Parts: sequence; C-alpha cells; structure tokens
Amino acid sequence: MAQEIYHRSDWGYASNEWGSVYVNAELSNELYKRAANYENSWGSDKLLDAINKKASIVLLPTAYEKDTIHNVKPSSAPFGDMTLIQNGTTTRVNESGLVASNTTDIPRIDYSKGEGAILSEVSSTNQIRYSEDFSNVLWQKVGVTLTSSTGINPRGESATIYAIQGAAAQGGLEGAMASTASGNGVGVSIWARKKSGVGTTNVEIGYGDSSSGAGHTVSVGADWQRITYKSTGYTGANRFYIDAEGIAADDTIEIWGAQMEKTGGGVVGKVSSYIPTTSASVTRARDNYLNGGDTSLIGAQEGVFYMEAATLSNAGSKAIALSAANSAANRVVIFYSSTSNTIQGRVQASTTTTIAINGTVTDNTDFNKIAFKYKSGDLALWINGTEAATSTTAFTFNAALSELAFDQGNGTLHMDGLVKSVAVFKEVLSDAELAALTS
Repeated sequence: MAQEIYHRSDWGYASNEWGSVYVNAELSNELYKRAANYENSWGSDKLLDAINKKASIVLLPTAYEKDTIHNVKPSSAPFGDMTLIQNGTTTRVNESGLVASNTTDIPRIDYSKGEGAILSEVSSTNQIRYSEDFSNVLWQKVGVTLTSSTGINPRGESATIYAIQGAAAQGGLEGAMASTASGNGVGVSIWARKKSGVGTTNVEIGYGDSSSGAGHTVSVGADWQRITYKSTGYTGANRFYIDAEGIAADDTIEIWGAQMEKTGGGVVGKVSSYIPTTSASVTRARDNYLNGGDTSLIGAQEGVFYMEAATLSNAGSKAIALSAANSAANRVVIFYSSTSNTIQGRVQASTTTTIAINGTVTDNTDFNKIAFKYKSGDLALWINGTEAATSTTAFTFNAALSELAFDQGNGTLHMDGLVKSVAVFKEVLSDAELAALTS
C-alpha cells in the first residue's frame, strides 16, 4: 500500500484564521500511539480545536490501521472506533495528488478535493476494459492517431503513456462498455494532459460516440487532471469517447485511467475512485464503516450529531447515524435525501415515533457542515452556520443509542462520499455554539 505517513513532534499546535492556538496534546499523543498509520495531522489540528471542547466523540481523517479508523477523542477506553469491512483492492488520491493503491480493509484518506477526508463509497463497476492500454483492439481509433512513449503517469510511476491527436472533424478514441447502460445515469472520467506546447487544449469527453453521443468540453494544460462528464438517462451507443478538439500537433493529448460507471435509471451518474481494469470490467466493493461509538459516549435522550462531508453525487439517499444496536427502531440520522441537495435530520424512537426535518444546501458534492440537535420537544437542524429547520415533537428512546455507523442506522443506505469530520455531543448545545460549530 502506497502511503505518505507524517509524524510531527509539535502535533499539539495548530493554526487557524485567527492565529496560533493550542489543542489537547494528550489526545493527539494517545492517537499516535494507538494508530499504525498516521497522516493529515495538520488538517486535523484545525478541526480538532474547533470541535473537541465538549464532544464525547471526535472522528477526523488522521489515524487508521487495518480494519479500523481511530477516533481522535476519546483518548481512553472505550475509544468508540469504527470498524471497516472492505474486501479487495481500492485506490485513493494521496496527499501528493497521486493515485495510490489501497489494500483490503485499510481506511482511505483521500485528497481528491484538496483536503484530507475519509473516503466511504458504495460498490461501483468500471465498465471500460483495458483502462490504461489504449492500444488494445477494444479501443476504436476513429479519425485519430494513437502514439505511445515512456513518461510519468498519475501514479507517479514511469510507464507507457498513450497520446491521441485528432485528424477529423468527427472522431475520437472510443471504448465499448462491458454491458449496456441504456436507461441509466452514467459517469465518465479519465486523466488527461496536453502533451506539448504552451497554454491549454480543449478536450471533448462523453459517452455514445463522437458523432451521436453526449458530452462536454474541458480545457486541459500540461499537468495531469481527471476530467469528467456525468449524465442522467443514458441513450446512444454504449461507448466512452474522448478527443482533442484541435488537429494541430500541439493539440495532442496524453491520457490515462479511463472509467465509465452506470447508476440507476433516471438519476445523475457519478464519478468514484479509480478502478483499474484489463480484459474484463472490475467491481470495487463497498466501504462498510460500522460498530463505532458506545452507550457511554452517546447521549441517552439528548445530544448533537455533527459532520462535515461531501457526497459523490446528488442522486440517491445516503446517511450516517447513531443507533441502538444497528436497528432502525431507535436512531438519530443525518440523511442526504434522494431529493437533490436536501439534508434531513431524523429521529426514530421506540419504533413508532418518526420526526424528520429538512434543510437545503447549494451542492451536496461540496463540503457542508451539518449539526442535528435532538432532544424531546427541541430538535434543530443547522447547516453551514444557519438554523435550517426545527421541531417541537416529543419522543423517548426505549433503547440506548450505542453505535455510530456510516449508514442509516440499520446497515443500509451507506455513505457515498468524503467525510472530513464527525462529532458526537452528549448534551444539546446552545444556538451560539451550533452556529459556531457549523460556520
């Protein structure tokens, strides 16, 4: 597993926009001792200072080992760490911006959005075969010339790099999907860069084919960048395509790591972490984070549940939850609703009482700070510094909340995105504290 692990003797110090502050060195030192792998400490410092004062659980993307992601807080047993079940090899973008392989049951701290976050994904399949070998006959060259040379790929490795140069008004490099996507949303992605010359080159990426498909144009420069296209309701030829819009020599583009994923009918496609393929499509298993928390760390009848996260797409429901023994009968849930850009806080108590309050965000795929205050007769959903919704409905849990998991509290609707922080408070916070926490 390729990892960049950083150790800092002064991890207790952090910097934020108001200047230098001191965070609890005992917490960081204990975390360092417990964890096999330790990274992203500087990014976590700033978050820890904002969260840790009253929280009973603080989870940040810093410390992990096989099967486990470690909470920063508490610093003594019960630690309340979450277990990870994830079978097979996965990838992530590391702190250097490179694609790195990740082995079974190792949590992924991913930097694809520029900041370290826990990557938790549902299962997905790369329908494109020979995702890095564009010389294979399954890749059709329609009006383009394919060449190869040795260079540095997006993994940071010296390898064969393929390039295409357009030679016709309609054409491109086209790769057939392993199975039809008709009626499904699709997400298309590939790494691309301008091979030579100054400035940028316009690249068309999409699905179908270059004459009858759908796509859009992206400007690429000399550095590798992952370019994407997402669509709802796929129609047309079952193909991935890419082409530079110009035909001059300095419009030649280098490409690596093609991927095409399909989702359910009528929903927008998504682009997830890279799944390498050769002669067949490959499916990446789901990340299943569960069994975190403890009854001593979660408020029995009141508290605040907080997270800062971003989803991979605006389609479909996904959640994180506090629950009683992995059951929907008693739970506190923050949902990304199936309604686009809608956040829902939900309490289900004693099986029969369900209270749901909704707020909206500009974009679920951006990082948003969300806090859900739960207390009988006093519920509130705070989003990015603003109180979005409230409820005065009464409830009583008839079983102790005992588990933190990246799902809706019963092992379904798993989180599909990037989680920068999670915190649990055993008592309700004031409006001023909730505003500060989510700002």
